[in-house]
Amino acid sequence: MNSHYNDDNRRVVSDYFHLINEKDMQGLLDLFADDCVIYEPFGKEPLSHNNIREKIHLKGKSEIESFFNIVMMASDGFQYQIEFIDEPIDMDYDEPSDIFDSTSSSIVSVLATFYGNKEGHGLKEWLTFHVVSRKNYDSADTQDNDYSNNKEIKTLWIQFSLSRM
Repeated sequence: MNSHYNDDNRRVVSDYFHLINEKDMQGLLDLFADDCVIYEPFGKEPLSHNNIREKIHLKGKSEIESFFNIVMMASDGFQYQIEFIDEPIDMDYDEPSDIFDSTSSSIVSVLATFYGNKEGHGLKEWLTFHVVSRKNYDSADTQDNDYSNNKEIKTLWIQFSLSRM
């Protein structure tokens, strides 16, 4: 795997956390593809015709903006630490089908720990990002070290870790 390519993908993921912390909604939305999908653990769809609740997924920037407004409010006063995970995350959790190619070099997995004001209190989340090259990206318009215009998040899968700190 190309180290520069991997570093650019990790930088996009680091920017994701930084922009939430800074409450920069426009910058955050700019990190995502127009047709992005986020699988989040906070809610469930209404009961379907066979009485099963499906996992929620949000599609497109208009749907993820509302979600990120809530995330930014909920994260107020929290500090965070991220750890990049080199191996795929397997937590006995149903992965949304057909969204990640485990051989893809554009998958970035992170263990994020959020700390509150009280000592010993925190929340851990596993996040898996599918980072892709931006469509209609013209490399002639950027410098070699400018990743921000050529990478975007296509898919984000968020899982809570059930372990206590």
